[in-house]
Amino acid sequence: MNSTIHNAGSMEIALKQTRDKIINNTNAFLYLILMQLIGYFFSFNAGMNGSGSNELFIALRTINPLPLHILTILWILVMGLNLAGEKSREYYMVSNNFTAYFSDIALIEIFSVIGGLTLMFAGPFLQVLGSIFFENVQLDSAFADVGLLNHLVLFLTSTLYLLIFGTLAYAFGIFRMRFKARFILGSIGTVVLLILASIFAARIGTPTLSFDPESLIGFYYYEQRPLMWLLKVIFTVAGLYGISYLGIRNLEVND
Repeated sequence: MNSTIHNAGSMEIALKQTRDKIINNTNAFLYLILMQLIGYFFSFNAGMNGSGSNELFIALRTINPLPLHILTILWILVMGLNLAGEKSREYYMVSNNFTAYFSDIALIEIFSVIGGLTLMFAGPFLQVLGSIFFENVQLDSAFADVGLLNHLVLFLTSTLYLLIFGTLAYAFGIFRMRFKARFILGSIGTVVLLILASIFAARIGTPTLSFDPESLIGFYYYEQRPLMWLLKVIFTVAGLYGISYLGIRNLEVND
């Protein structure tokens, strides 16, 4: 430890930490490759349908990248939780809660961009592999459009969704570490209360009070207005940023 780092400002230290955390978390990219290889395997086994007459029968294999997307989301959830659990092993003795928070969030954003890039190219790559190994193969219609604009939209949406999941996992990990068993019990109690409220709302005929996962996903996924969708996502990410910062602001790790 030299005097240069001691005399550096918080932002400079945060940037140095971000650089070092990228180096120290290079194994995260290996995990991403492994998870996506598993996802490709299940994408190819999405299903096979047959059609034709008695004289001619065509077997058509349908490729669905959805397992690839799910496993990539699982990857960034694990990365977010891991970053939250590293608060007792920061890379600089002069690190404070702001620099730790900034570098963690920056790393989650980098992970999200890289994950979004891999998912953007997943559809065309699946089609190329499919044409090599199978005679009749088609990509699921939801991912079949290969236009440049649609690829860019897929990159943007994938990146922002991964950012939401990564930041959510990070905030969960921070509060879990801060409040330990109390936070776990509180989370379980909140989920139980939401389920009970949803059941009660369904019984009295007010489905707008439903808290089921499908309604939560639909709040983002089925939004038809691009600007409104973007505002929903931005406010969600900003809210998660604020929640995670509140959790880490005065955090003291003793173990």
